Amino acid sequence: MPPLISVVIPSFNHASYIEEAVRSVLTQPVTDLELVIIDDGSQDDSVAIVGTIDDPRIRLITQDNQGAHAAINRGLLEARGQYLAILNSDDRFAPGRLPAALDILTRSPDVALVGSYIEVIDGAGQRLAIKAGYANLDPWPVPVPEATFKADNDLRTALLLQNYWSTTSNYVFPRHIYERYGPFRPLRYVHDWDFALRVQLEQTARLIPQPLLHYRVHNSNTIRENRAAMIYEICWVLATHLPLYLKQDWFWQPGSEQRAQQLQRSIYVYGCDAVLWGMLAHIHFGPPDSQLQLLQPDNASRQFYLDEIRRTIMPSQPSAADSLAAPRVPQAARQAFRSQVRSWLRRLGV
Repeated sequence: MPPLISVVIPSFNHASYIEEAVRSVLTQPVTDLELVIIDDGSQDDSVAIVGTIDDPRIRLITQDNQGAHAAINRGLLEARGQYLAILNSDDRFAPGRLPAALDILTRSPDVALVGSYIEVIDGAGQRLAIKAGYANLDPWPVPVPEATFKADNDLRTALLLQNYWSTTSNYVFPRHIYERYGPFRPLRYVHDWDFALRVQLEQTARLIPQPLLHYRVHNSNTIRENRAAMIYEICWVLATHLPLYLKQDWFWQPGSEQRAQQLQRSIYVYGCDAVLWGMLAHIHFGPPDSQLQLLQPDNASRQFYLDEIRRTIMPSQPSAADSLAAPRVPQAARQAFRSQVRSWLRRLGV
């Protein structure tokens, strides 16, 4: 018989944290569980450490390094559970996380994606903050929240403002949802956001208002690597999904004037608005394969957009230490963005 739930851990060079991650899964009060660990070419002691944990529920699979999205996809394909969860190898589940998520999914078949509030921890496991969905710890300044999608109290539109899920570690979902909306795309920084946007366009999501996931912040977090590449993927994911959301009748129910204001104040791409709109036109009006072509490392248009981002946000590549600092957005860029929104809304007849 297949297990009720499979947890997938994509593991890569987290020897300091992997045992803690594994034990946070195995100590969940769920008896019908399997743990699939995909080691994505670790060069440290991660595989050896997992090998010291004696539990028949663990399946360890090793592969050459292919990236987090590929390790997750491999694990989800190998998993046999009716429900699926992901835990990155530097994070950990809080006690009771899986039973709480499974209770929602089994009682409410219409719910497609479940997560929770997040306890942000440091490398030593000490609490730094609690992220309560989109209510706080915004990744960029939101000076007038009541004029943004925050005012909707709606997980769907709030997802256009920010990736409040924060990480794939926050995802629990039925197998059929992955079969319908997967796999995770070859994105290094926003594959989690892209997946959630695909699901929530059509399906219901739920956030448990308790910090049942411990998200670890440390010096080797992926998001600290390359600021320009991160902003490129943010532009790509918004260019891909924003028009799809604007086509939905439910999106416009508050009225076009309110939505125009919210769009102007909710969509944030670090001043690279011209890149966002160029990419949007490229994906939705260009050749049919434009969307995925823009994710190819050697794509000429991708290089052009990356150069534009670098020219906009920095005179030279920043160090890892300042890669998360949000630059001040030029007033001219904001004005151009608002003009574009008004023009687009007129074209839509709104």
